[in-house]
Amino acid sequence: MSQNSQNSIITTTSGILGGVGKAFLSNQLTIASISIQATLEVAFYAAISALVGYIVKLGIDKLKRKFQK
Repeated sequence: MSQNSQNSIITTTSGILGGVGKAFLSNQLTIASISIQATLEVAFYAAISALVGYIVKLGIDKLKRKFQK
């Protein structure tokens, strides 16, 4: 599996888990009360989670290369 594929899978998984986690932890987000604001909040949180996951992945890759030399 290529590095780009691995990064994409990790970033997407992190975003999904972060967004779904935020949705479950938010008492405001129920089927009866879904609003544009709540949807945007979850999407924003998922995007931030994906970014953090990608940065962590880059850090791990950098450490891995450093210790393999």
